[in-house]
Amino acid sequence: MLYDFETSHGRLAYIDTGGEGVPVVMIHANSLCKETFELQIEVLKDRYRILAIDLPGHGASSDATDRRRSYSIPGYANAVEELLQGLGVQEFVGVGHSLGGHVILEMLGTGLPLRGAFLFGTPPIENSIEGLGAGFQPSPEMAYTGSADVSDDQVKMVVGMALGDAAAEDARFLEAVRRADGLARQYMVEAAVAGQGLNQRKLAETSPIPLAIVNGENDPVINLDYIDTLAYANIWSGTPLRLAGAGHGVHRESAREFNQLLLKFLADVSV
Repeated sequence: MLYDFETSHGRLAYIDTGGEGVPVVMIHANSLCKETFELQIEVLKDRYRILAIDLPGHGASSDATDRRRSYSIPGYANAVEELLQGLGVQEFVGVGHSLGGHVILEMLGTGLPLRGAFLFGTPPIENSIEGLGAGFQPSPEMAYTGSADVSDDQVKMVVGMALGDAAAEDARFLEAVRRADGLARQYMVEAAVAGQGLNQRKLAETSPIPLAIVNGENDPVINLDYIDTLAYANIWSGTPLRLAGAGHGVHRESAREFNQLLLKFLADVSV
């Protein structure tokens, strides 16, 4: 179930539940790891093939061999593409949390064979200072996003903000933040501010690929009102969804309702 694969970006670790059919590819948030999807994998593993991947510089994957090349949204997308090609994946459905959702959108825009994309904590933005300002909520807690160094006090704050208060007591996720290559945060934000990567707002407003957007109504990180204003080309359910009582880690904070929506989406895109 646990595997690794050598890419030109470094060694990627991933979970593969096995099985037939179009796989569901899951990509985690900034500084975290594939295990954050455990509540989804448990529900889906007997119905679908799940590939949950640690990005370069995260989790059990190695640090990038060329940090400037890999630690950006296009770099991460290329690393995942190499893994999927190596596994012979012909089509897939992408599930992305926060940074992971931006990676999925980048892959959608490069013409990879996605059946659909299910995103949460991910505002589709233009990679620019203006785009970042429109899609995200300014807060002191967000300072870690592009910081190479995270203090011990900030580690717990990062996990709590990303996954919810309950997860902030989970040693696995605290260790994941400590393990993450700090330059992965710094270089990723620098690349986004410099305009590297596709215009993800334009993608969301023009791509015919089914796009599900499910967020917690109390997400402190993203601008939910901005997300609601976009003119999506093919938004699943007709509008972005908000789950009551949840924050940025909606897949863990409202796991049951989230998983029901994910199952419906997978059925609708004919996985």
